Amino acid sequence: MANQQDATQSRSEIVDSLLRGAVDLHCHSGPSIMERKLDHMEEIRDAEAVGLHAVLFKDHFYSNTPVMQVLERFREGNANLTLLSGVPLNNQLGGLNPYAVEHGLMLGARMVWMPTLCAHNHLTTAFRYNLHGRLGLREPTRLSVLDDRGRLKPEVKDILDLIAEHDAVLCGGHLHVSEMFPLFTEARARGVTRMLVSHPTYWIEAKLDDLKELSALGVYLEHCACMLIEGPSRKFPFEALRDYVDAAGLDRTIIGSDLGQTFNPKPVTGFRAVIELCLDLGFTVQEIRTMTSTNACRLIGIDPPDDPL
Repeated sequence: MANQQDATQSRSEIVDSLLRGAVDLHCHSGPSIMERKLDHMEEIRDAEAVGLHAVLFKDHFYSNTPVMQVLERFREGNANLTLLSGVPLNNQLGGLNPYAVEHGLMLGARMVWMPTLCAHNHLTTAFRYNLHGRLGLREPTRLSVLDDRGRLKPEVKDILDLIAEHDAVLCGGHLHVSEMFPLFTEARARGVTRMLVSHPTYWIEAKLDDLKELSALGVYLEHCACMLIEGPSRKFPFEALRDYVDAAGLDRTIIGSDLGQTFNPKPVTGFRAVIELCLDLGFTVQEIRTMTSTNACRLIGIDPPDDPL
């Protein structure tokens, strides 16, 4: 148990020490067409205040890589916080668009998300309300990486080659788990070594056996604070996290926040809550560090934090 490792530390001190050096690969701050609880600069300040090591800023509709470059130049505070970004392949960037991927990666993006809110799975199987209509957007084209015969589309293969060339991370987005296996199998064959599935048991509809198989392919599984901690977005009982870790293995498990929505806690607040949840579930301090920092650093390709726990 964590409290047996260092009886001189209070629970609050243990949580504080785990926040220092943590990495959040799933932050939804703004500006965004979707209303957010905080903007990028506010998130940076919150992350710096607790000593986070890195944050990856995600928007479903645009690549914020240029924004991060500007903020990196002009922000004040702890320069040790690494700002990361990616390229989302929804309709607003042309869908499965190799040109958008090439441009984003050349600017320094570290992750490429397969379709999320425009994924065929998201719009038909998993998330059956018209968010685009609520936002005043055009009706989306439903995107899949597979053609009508179940084969990967040529443009997806081009995108995989670009990800391999830039040693970036391939994230499965909101594709269905049945699309993930041919995608990641082909990605490996084309030299992609960094692969991720976010919230695999929600929207993606992966079962525990799927987590085990994805892990065996070399894929990291990211479980999100917003779906585990108390709050309006909670989808699973707290204890489910233990089952997810047992299925995929500790060394393939990552915890992100997936926070920034107006109705949820701020990302750093949610990250603190999920660390406390991990302590409640009996994970050791080092195991929590592995899931909240070490694995994310290895996946994204940055050095881990210097300071020991």
